[in-house]
Amino acid sequence: MLTAPERPALFDTLTEFPRAGLEATRLAFETPRLLDGLPRGDGHPVLVLPAYGLGDLGMLPLRRFLSGLGYEAVASGMGVNLDQGELRIRRVEDAARFRRVQSERVVERARQIHAATGRRPSLVGWSMGGLFAFDAARRAPDSVRQIVTLGSPFGDPRGTSLWGVMRRLSRSDVPVEEQDFDTWLKPVPRADAKTVAPVTILFSARDGIVSEGAAKIDRAAAAGSGPSELAGVRYERVDSSHLGFALNAAAYRALARALGAGPSEPVDPSSRQA
Repeated sequence: MLTAPERPALFDTLTEFPRAGLEATRLAFETPRLLDGLPRGDGHPVLVLPAYGLGDLGMLPLRRFLSGLGYEAVASGMGVNLDQGELRIRRVEDAARFRRVQSERVVERARQIHAATGRRPSLVGWSMGGLFAFDAARRAPDSVRQIVTLGSPFGDPRGTSLWGVMRRLSRSDVPVEEQDFDTWLKPVPRADAKTVAPVTILFSARDGIVSEGAAKIDRAAAAGSGPSELAGVRYERVDSSHLGFALNAAAYRALARALGAGPSEPVDPSSRQA
């Protein structure tokens, strides 16, 4: 079984709420000049996906920022991002199944936007929403321009401070050693190996929910699909709490730079390296 990764520092976890509040306050003060010096959008649609347990309302400030840059910011229209009923999460395989179902919904949404506008949307996802964006782009590269994720738990979920909490809330009694973590860690196969939407993964060393290790794609799990499996993936560290990613001025600027630098067409996987 995989060795459990290091979790976020306890201090960072305990200070998530006050730090997020400070980040939101700082954003409010910086809003009048926030767009200064940032690359402007070209009007293409950007689909914004919320974190686990949230809906589109929680992403309103981020969508307004994107609209101010000149993009067509689009809400997910998926309701609250929450496991329910038969998708209830009690083990890592359940989490992977929930992720697959939600990712397919994002694929459908991206294709709808593409058909309606004639332009492939970029996908921006916070936390688990970023995982849906990443998977959707691999399943439908013909309908996704690029991806930017904010504090998403790509790695081993035991490297998050919520792993134990989620197990208690779901009343899970499945031993850890009986769970298949590869179902979560291994990237879904790309639908077209010749093209790949570029990915920017924003993470924070002070994220109190997702550790730095858990915020990165597991290279060992991805290696079985070929040497270029993670081509087009770029990492950038920003100073943010996990709860503040969607209200953090530094994250907003990094997002604007990533979207502004992205190509208008999918790139060849051999042209960029992780």
